[in-house]
Amino acid sequence: MFTILSSPKGGCGTSVVAASLAIVSSSSTPTLLVDLAGDQAAILGMPEPPIGLSDWASGMTYREFDEIVSLCQDNLYLAPIGSFDFEILSVNAWSNLSRALSLKHSEGYNIIVDLGRTDIPSALREIAESCYLVTRPCYLALRRAVDLETDFSGVIVVNEPDRVLTSRDVESVLKLKCIAEIPYTSEISRRVDSGLLKSRLPITLQSVLSPLVSIEVRP
Repeated sequence: MFTILSSPKGGCGTSVVAASLAIVSSSSTPTLLVDLAGDQAAILGMPEPPIGLSDWASGMTYREFDEIVSLCQDNLYLAPIGSFDFEILSVNAWSNLSRALSLKHSEGYNIIVDLGRTDIPSALREIAESCYLVTRPCYLALRRAVDLETDFSGVIVVNEPDRVLTSRDVESVLKLKCIAEIPYTSEISRRVDSGLLKSRLPITLQSVLSPLVSIEVRP
């Protein structure tokens, strides 16, 4: 499993979905959560490492790739973002990162990439098995989503109460299949706010995301 999660704008829930998917995946398979958005250490209740992926990919550290990876809990590993903005990385840096992730995948790791709000670089897209867009049924988010150049495998909808738009509207606008609907609940928010997501993943998230762990889709 090599899955990339991206979103059309901030606040869509991509990082929480990525962390939750990685937690579910790690219950059966060694899983590397790749943080290119910058929030995963906080979501998982960990201190932010000073050196991470952007430093390594840009050649700004002598550490090996495995030396910047942190163990979160059994079978769950975090590759932190580092000190550079990924949107300004060079083509060569993206190639370095893609090769390292491809190697970890070949070693039997599931790879979950939290890309944040950006188009997916071609170096990553070429090695990913699935690329999902995460969005809320929000008019502003959908306006931005239709302009993205990435060819996504499907869409994950974070449903909110009292929204006018529905998952079917999202499918219709984006011409993508909704492969998971995640409820926006206070239980999930409380687990994130208290740093307990990885140790007490809500059952609702586990049941919705478990089917995605075994899916390998190319559009």
